[in-house]
Amino acid sequence: MGALSGAARTAMRTLLLPPLASGCLGDFLFSGAGKNIRERVRWLQRVAVRHAKWLGLRIRVRGEIPHAGLIVANHVSYLDIVAFSAVARCAFVSKKEVARWPLFGLYARLGATIFVDRERRGAVADVTEEMRERLGAGVPLTLFPEGTSTGGDDVLPFRSSLFEPVVKLGCPVTACALRYSLDDGGSVEDEVAYWRDMTLAPHLLNLLGKSGLTLDIRFGPSSPRAGDRKTLARDLHAEVRSLLLRA
Repeated sequence: MGALSGAARTAMRTLLLPPLASGCLGDFLFSGAGKNIRERVRWLQRVAVRHAKWLGLRIRVRGEIPHAGLIVANHVSYLDIVAFSAVARCAFVSKKEVARWPLFGLYARLGATIFVDRERRGAVADVTEEMRERLGAGVPLTLFPEGTSTGGDDVLPFRSSLFEPVVKLGCPVTACALRYSLDDGGSVEDEVAYWRDMTLAPHLLNLLGKSGLTLDIRFGPSSPRAGDRKTLARDLHAEVRSLLLRA
């Protein structure tokens, strides 16, 4: 689609979305993907690969992709979930609002996402057993501990409450950084990042008109972590920030 204008590219991709979504949902129904967590994340990976192609998103990976444990990353856009699913075959811990998003919320629910009410005290403790279930099934679990998305140039402090289940589970943890770029020199902060008071439909329609969208994902080493939740939050924040500067 490189030779198309932005408006033509948006129109073409918009027309392609209904058959793409129908094919993905049909895949879930007829492939037996709903029978267990591993099959659900395999299905989500197939969905993510198809949607990355639909969006024209190129993904470049540095470091070793983890196959178990917790992945901790900075959060820039809903594209983060597409990209992680395409390369890591993982489940997610996400804010509860995502479950109500059109189509993408349905994908998240079918793909074994754990939804957390991050504004309610004690909500994170409630999902510890769900996290244990995902990790016990050998499925990496991705967490965005900033608690919100950003413009992509820095990493907000991590919410330490999100690491309480990690302390209890004792699983290996991998720090990861995401950095987007546009070949035409456009602003990632304004056109790719989904943050501040942006709304989904206008943002996505604008994004569909872009070409040359690239995401660099840099994984750090995977290892068990010691310490309480506040120590983990500080240490992993520093690791993710360091990786982002090199992404």
